[in-house]
Amino acid sequence: RALLRGALGLSLALLLLWASVFLYGSFYWAYLPAAAVLRPLHLAFRSDCERPGPELCSFPTANVSLLGE
Repeated sequence: RALLRGALGLSLALLLLWASVFLYGSFYWAYLPAAAVLRPLHLAFRSDCERPGPELCSFPTANVSLLGE
């Protein structure tokens, strides 16, 4: 009897796992848009540090045009 109850519990857990993966994939495919804009991005860093060291002086910055070429 315990073996039957364990098998039923395991099959229910696997069914719930499969349903959750299926529903998540369906939601992701239906509601999230595909990438529409792909542009190269060239990051720039400052290197004129007051104290020389291995770390960078600034956060990365870039100018990107989303209007076209």
